[in-house]
Amino acid sequence: FFYALSVLGFLALLCAGTTYFHTADPQVQLALDRASLRKIMGAGHEQATLRLSIDADLSTVFNWNVKQLFVYITAEYKTKQNRLNQVVVWDHIITGKENAQIRSSSIVNKYSLTDQGYGLRGNDITLVLHWNIIPITGLLTTTSFRQSVHTFTLDDTYS
Repeated sequence: FFYALSVLGFLALLCAGTTYFHTADPQVQLALDRASLRKIMGAGHEQATLRLSIDADLSTVFNWNVKQLFVYITAEYKTKQNRLNQVVVWDHIITGKENAQIRSSSIVNKYSLTDQGYGLRGNDITLVLHWNIIPITGLLTTTSFRQSVHTFTLDDTYS
């Protein structure tokens, strides 16, 4: 029993190793259609609502060992307190290569872009697409696609 289990584990390791040489060439375009900023009275923070456009073809990320992709967009910005703030504003699960194209011109952020303080107003925000590969066998990997990011500046006034 343990011999068979060891052989199966070794074969799974070899099979997973074949996918580490796979190179993906995803095509991604992110854009901001609209942003509004508001101050939350009494709570001491700001909150931004974003409407995004995304055109992404992640089909080249898939190979025989990819079970699904967990895709998410982060908003990244700097404040006086922190050199890097990262907030997940949207996510999606892709379960197969046939569903690996995301095209939408009216995505509203699923999770609010909130700063625990007042660091959003007039700040530069960068939207970055990331994905986690959930494999059939092997290690979970995370990729940040920085070849196509979108940077914008939030308004100085609250809406």
